[in-house]
Amino acid sequence: MKTSFAVATMLAAVLAPLASAQAAAPPAVSPTVTAFLAQFDPDKTGAVSWEAFEQFRRQRYDATDANNDRHVDRQEYVDEYLQRFDVRLADARAGHLRQTDTRFKALDRDKNGSISRAEFDAAGERTWAGYEKSQEATRETAASDNRDPLKMPTSHTANGMIELYDRNGDGLVERAEFDAARAATFAAADTNGDGVLDLAEYTAEFEGRLDAQRSKVRDAASRQAGVRFDSLDTDKDGRMTFAEYQVSGKRLFDRADSNRDGIVDARDPEPVAGAHSANGNR
Repeated sequence: MKTSFAVATMLAAVLAPLASAQAAAPPAVSPTVTAFLAQFDPDKTGAVSWEAFEQFRRQRYDATDANNDRHVDRQEYVDEYLQRFDVRLADARAGHLRQTDTRFKALDRDKNGSISRAEFDAAGERTWAGYEKSQEATRETAASDNRDPLKMPTSHTANGMIELYDRNGDGLVERAEFDAARAATFAAADTNGDGVLDLAEYTAEFEGRLDAQRSKVRDAASRQAGVRFDSLDTDKDGRMTFAEYQVSGKRLFDRADSNRDGIVDARDPEPVAGAHSANGNR
C-alpha cells in the first residue's frame, strides 16, 4: 500500500510539470499570420500593430519613390517590386541547386560518380509509374501547394509532368513523348558525348532550365506588378499617392488581423477561405 502511494506521488510530481508545460504551450500560428510576420516583422517580435505596419508601408513607399517627387509612378512601382522579388528568386535558385547533388547521388545507383543511360532510364520508369498513379489526383491541388517562387515543374505531380513532357499540348503525357523528352534531355546534358552524365553536366543542364524558368517567372511578375499599379491608381493619373498605395496594405493587414484587435500576432486565427492572401506582393 505504502509502495503504491509512493509511486503515485512520484508520478504526480513528474507529470504535473509536463501538464503545466502543455497548458502553457503557445498557440499554433496560422499560415497567414506567419507569412505576414515574415514580411512585416523584421525584428521578429511576433506582433505587428497597425501603427507599426503603416510606418513600414510609409517607408517602403518613400523608398519606391526613386525620384523623390512624392508620388510613385508605374515604373518605380514595378522596379521596387522586382528588386524584392529578385531576392526571393535568387534564394529559390540556390535552394534548387543545393538539391542537385542529392538527386545526382540518388540516380547514380552504382555509385561510380556518373549517371549511365541505363540509370537515367530506370529513374524514368519510376517517374512514369508515379505519373500513372498521380493522374487521379486533382491538378489544382498540386498547383496550389507549390510555394516555390520559381514555380519549377516537378515530375512528382500530374501538373508538373504535363508542363515537362506534354509536347503536343493536349493536356496529357503519352509514353512516346515522355520517352522522347527524356532522351532529348539526356543528349543535351551529355555535352562531351561519352554516354554518361557527370555531376557538372547534370548540374549545368538543370541550371539552364532554372534560368529559363526564372526569366519566364520574372517577366510574368513584372506584368502583374503593372496590373496592380493600374488597379491601385484609382484616378488613373499615372501617379500613385500614398493613400492609393495603402489601400492594398489595408487589405493585407485586415486579412491577417482576423480577430480585429489592431495587432497581427499568434492570437489571430486563420481567415476563412476565399479572402485575400497575406502573401500579397504589396
